[in-house]
Amino acid sequence: MLTLTELKSIFKEYGFTPLKRFGENYLIDRNIKDKIISASCVTPSDTILEIGPGLGALTIDLAESGAEVYAVEKDKKAFGILGALTAGRYPNLHIVNEDILKFDPGAIPAKNIKVLGNLPYYITTPAIEHIIENRKNMIFALVVVQKEVAERILSEPGSRNCGSISCFVRYYTDPEYLHTIKRSSFFPVPDVDSALLKLVVRRKPPVQVKDEKLLFKIIRGSFNQRRKSIINSLSREAVLGCAKPDLFAIFKRAGVSPAARPEDLTLAEFAAITNSVALSHIP
Repeated sequence: MLTLTELKSIFKEYGFTPLKRFGENYLIDRNIKDKIISASCVTPSDTILEIGPGLGALTIDLAESGAEVYAVEKDKKAFGILGALTAGRYPNLHIVNEDILKFDPGAIPAKNIKVLGNLPYYITTPAIEHIIENRKNMIFALVVVQKEVAERILSEPGSRNCGSISCFVRYYTDPEYLHTIKRSSFFPVPDVDSALLKLVVRRKPPVQVKDEKLLFKIIRGSFNQRRKSIINSLSREAVLGCAKPDLFAIFKRAGVSPAARPEDLTLAEFAAITNSVALSHIP
């Protein structure tokens, strides 16, 4: 990987300035790079989708492993520089100039894809949702995110940090906090520390529901009014629009207290509410 001196030299040579609006902070810590590569367990038979390769801090190692690498970079200038730095060296490296939120992982001709990426803070949640929604051919995702975002994703019920993204990630993946990454590991230096998360795609959700779309409608509607009791959150027209007497019956059948707050409920309790609502034929 490039040292800080080499990185600055390339910036100068190409007249390149990292774009703050894209959340561009380049990894310069070789120890962290090695930890990420080690956690990826990359082999020559793997297919890798790398999000935001930048100037190749991880990309070069991934390509040198012999794996088929698809590196998706939004910044046109960074895309051009990375292309110049790797030109003619790695026939197994495919650099794509596209926004990851618009990129279709299904276009990659492989059944077992590993995802790696340093996710810009401004698209962290949409990027994770995009990865999970396109998980069909994925094994796991290794993502670098802001530390506070990682803590929110891994929050357990009863924590004030627990939210809809926590439930969404846990329903579809088995998340694990691997490493804290100090802000000094990047250039330019970001304002906060980061964390490396591993999201292993589940082959079967941890709870069973009759309607997944309804489950997440209920979860998101609940956390949009997280200070309210669950019955008050769900009675709103924008969520279920159901009369409270009917909701009381739904909660009773689900075995969940209508006075509970969203962050106090487990994923299993949200599933029980969802299945109870489904039995009530509420649209």
